[in-house]
Amino acid sequence: MNTTNPFDEIEQFLGRTPFGGERARGRDLRTADIDVAEYADEFVVMADLPGFDRDEIDVRARDDRLAIAAERDAEREDADRRYIRRERRHESVTRTVGLPTNARLDDATATYRHGVLTVTVPIDVLDADEGRRIDVN
Repeated sequence: MNTTNPFDEIEQFLGRTPFGGERARGRDLRTADIDVAEYADEFVVMADLPGFDRDEIDVRARDDRLAIAAERDAEREDADRRYIRRERRHESVTRTVGLPTNARLDDATATYRHGVLTVTVPIDVLDADEGRRIDVN
């Protein structure tokens, strides 16, 4: 007995993708899975972006936000085949993360290896024993 959920077919018809995102006009819209870690001297964000090239990834830091975006056209070329039907799609992945107030954005770095983007943002170290000095006028 094959039990199917009729709502699964409706979701496919409406454009939901198996990635948990939504589909709009041939575009897959989804967020990147991330890990965020804060250490004593740096803030690190690791984002899964499998299948993207470095030049398709955009990382921007502004004020208290880190924005990661990746965009590509997913086309498969096969010169030996005569296609009866061929679907092209555009894939877009975004994610925004809040940054600590003591982040040093000018010293931030990003690396991309094996489908994982790692963004490292140094942060000013505060001595917990002494706290932050406030000048008195």
